[in-house]
Amino acid sequence: MSDYGLLVKNDSEEIQIDSTYRNLSLDESGASATISNNNTSAGGYTRITLTGSTLIPLVLLRPDTDDFVTVRNYYKSGSNYAGVDIVTERSQSTSIDWRSYRENRTASGESYGLLVYNSSGELCFDSGKSYFKISSVSSISLTSPPTAYSGGDYEDVTHAGISDPYYILSPSSYWLRGEYNPAPPSITSFALWMIGIKKLSSTSVRVGWFCFGSYGIGGDVHENAGNNPTMKLLVCVP
Repeated sequence: MSDYGLLVKNDSEEIQIDSTYRNLSLDESGASATISNNNTSAGGYTRITLTGSTLIPLVLLRPDTDDFVTVRNYYKSGSNYAGVDIVTERSQSTSIDWRSYRENRTASGESYGLLVYNSSGELCFDSGKSYFKISSVSSISLTSPPTAYSGGDYEDVTHAGISDPYYILSPSSYWLRGEYNPAPPSITSFALWMIGIKKLSSTSVRVGWFCFGSYGIGGDVHENAGNNPTMKLLVCVP
């Protein structure tokens, strides 16, 4: 916090607006975007194109009820962040709503309101912009995935009173299971897993492992390793 400038706090004495840090406002959004996975390295995810900018985006998802989805990574072209890669279950297709937030790039152009700039002339807050609110944060710990291509561990989260929100799920997860079948043709089958979200109802969501890829190779290779962190689910109201 700077020595001079504006400082706005909420009833809990938490800082909402100051003249140093740039708030994340709605930058782009999309509805009913198709997310497909054809279980190949080239088509295992769907890239949503974002306006190229050096400012890092934060993408919130609202999934459907059919399949799990999650953010795989953010795509960078040169020095600009230009997309987000979303992955769903292997050989499946689903749809999502999404909203991308960034530090304010330009002013809203509203005739009335409040604009707050930092000492470098960068826009920190603009009352004409749309900002999301975090309604709740849940910590979720899951057991590692099974040998099959389905049936991964999950946890359901209910957010009564908050209908059809958007979600942030972090950090990244990954798991690889390889099981050898000695019967001819003697192949090791691999299953690739991530933790994602799937809508249950307007006031509940499932967080769980899902298989996003599979393949087989000849020979005896056993593998059961990956990254299974404690996940944080943020329920967000746009």
